[in-house]
Amino acid sequence: MKLLYLLFVLVNSEPFIRNFNIPSCKNCIHYRPSIHNEFTSTLNKCALFGEKDIVTDEITYDYADTCRRDETKCGPFGFGFKKEKNIQLKIAKHTIGRKLPNWLLVLSILWLFKVVIIRIHY
Repeated sequence: MKLLYLLFVLVNSEPFIRNFNIPSCKNCIHYRPSIHNEFTSTLNKCALFGEKDIVTDEITYDYADTCRRDETKCGPFGFGFKKEKNIQLKIAKHTIGRKLPNWLLVLSILWLFKVVIIRIHY
């Protein structure tokens, strides 16, 4: 029985992974990662769906994972998906933007430390 199963797996080239051929939100041009979250967090938004405040003109985007669960929006098959051509650049910009405040804090502390040391020596 195991041999028959192994033969079936080797002959069949399609993977047995659910949703394998469905596009991921993180590769879409409408995917908007928050600076406060990881690039692939479920708290990130989709710029294709949202609501505009008619008084302030502020747009509140829907969460990407809820858009994928809703058949009237993108749905599980990603009907609104458009492939991001520069995904690596988008990830790099997000990573740098997310870590920049930490680096600014470290540099500020080092600068302050340098100023204090200079004042003590003179």
